[in-house]
Amino acid sequence: MSLSSRTGGTVIAVFGLALAAFHVGTISAARGESAAHLLADGFLPLVLSAAVVAAGVQFARSEGVADQFVPRALSWVAVGVVVLVAATTWLYATGADSGGLPPNLWSTLANAATFGGLIGYLVGVYDVGRRQQQVRADQLNRINDTLRIATREVVAADTRDDLERRVCERIQQSGSYESAWIGRYEPGDDELTPVAWAGLEDDYYEPLAIPLDEDVPEGRGAGGRAVRTGEIQCSQDVFADPSMEPWHDLFAEHGVESVAVVPITHDGTVYGVLSVYANRAYVFDEPEREVLAELGETIGHAVTSIEARTQLRRRERELASQNDRLEEFASVVSHDLRNPLNVAEGSVELARAEGDSEALQRASRALTRMNELVEDVLALARSGQVVSEFDSVDLGGVAAEAWQTTETRDATLDVAASLGTVAGDESRIRELFENLFRNAVEHGGDDVAVEVGELADGSGFYVADDGPGVPESDRENVFDAGFTTSPDGTGFGLNIVESIADAHGWTVSVTDSEAGGARFEFANAGAEDQSGDGRAAEPAADASARREADAVGE
Repeated sequence: MSLSSRTGGTVIAVFGLALAAFHVGTISAARGESAAHLLADGFLPLVLSAAVVAAGVQFARSEGVADQFVPRALSWVAVGVVVLVAATTWLYATGADSGGLPPNLWSTLANAATFGGLIGYLVGVYDVGRRQQQVRADQLNRINDTLRIATREVVAADTRDDLERRVCERIQQSGSYESAWIGRYEPGDDELTPVAWAGLEDDYYEPLAIPLDEDVPEGRGAGGRAVRTGEIQCSQDVFADPSMEPWHDLFAEHGVESVAVVPITHDGTVYGVLSVYANRAYVFDEPEREVLAELGETIGHAVTSIEARTQLRRRERELASQNDRLEEFASVVSHDLRNPLNVAEGSVELARAEGDSEALQRASRALTRMNELVEDVLALARSGQVVSEFDSVDLGGVAAEAWQTTETRDATLDVAASLGTVAGDESRIRELFENLFRNAVEHGGDDVAVEVGELADGSGFYVADDGPGVPESDRENVFDAGFTTSPDGTGFGLNIVESIADAHGWTVSVTDSEAGGARFEFANAGAEDQSGDGRAAEPAADASARREADAVGE
């Protein structure tokens, strides 16, 4: 039987009032009796009955007595009354002939009931207090078991299926609860169905479906409310909870008396619910609800991490596949295209040696152009590959070497002495400079002046020239493959520059130089770490990837 503390207190207070009314009547009927008789047989029992009334009022107002213990407290009150009334009756039965007992049996029994009720109440409150302490200690043990189990399984799981199965099994095996199941939720779903469970027979979970529409009785239960509100929902006594009535037959069949439905959430997103069953009522009080709500958030974080790791692995596979295709493409270009191009060039040269013509000259220029395109396409394919090994690279030295290997005509180069070193792939950084220098000469003329220096904040470097610059309308497209404003350009040079920068974890942007020309700035490419351990600073791309991986694994 389940009673609230208000109901139990009311019962005690009414009992006390009834006794008080009896004792008032006794006092009225005993007028003319001695003061000692009135005190012992009237006023003192009246005071005790008033104490019973006060005790009932205090009990009704008390928030420290859980509802499941109200019948226990009332039982002690009843025991006190019965014991003292029975003892008084026995005394009358055994001592009636002596003539030493009070003449009014009912008044004496009422006095005994009053005293017995008060004593029973005091004993009941003490007993309930101790019982609640024991229940709280058991509850704390359950909470600790739940947290330990959940933490271990969340960390150990590799997939979402594995996580859900492990959590359900360990919760059920902990001994704190009899059953647990997890249902997944996606926005727009009309119902919840279990995907992992433990504790009851499979034929309970497999047909189970919880509607989420609050307009139907089944959707107004704890499961539907948990999804709609994103907050834990508990039914401390499922058979006294009207919202759980559609499930009463199932619960009765499987011995379920209390239920907690925990939303699995992360950053406000509901991924599903964890339903926990117990075969006893009043299991999920406030401390346990808080722990279970935290468990739901922990599982939600784990689901997010697992999905992030899955997406990361999928992306890695896609990148590996793309790299394989790039390598295959580079192989085809370097072998299958270059060989016929070499044959064609040789044939044109032989033909021109025998007798040159405008048509042969156009063919020779076209073949030269094709070779340039092949070289740029190969460089583009190679530049997109992520840099895996970083060396200490002297920016000034590499820029000077790149200038020597680029056709610069009468152009000039000024390299700032403050450039220092960066962590990267020297050959690819040289290729970056070569493409920038070639771009400057192509657009700025034979006498263009080029400058390589350090960014003002020390976060990277720049390459600037005094040519015509890049119009603002073209700056968003200037790094796109195939984009060029020169009739002789391939449109791959600056795309190669951006790909090499990306491979190092740098960001490149274009703006105006002080001389009015183009200025290409490379951020996140600061000088290497000079900590003395001989290692280069971690590139921005690797650092970003490492931080993402660390966040996923937390």
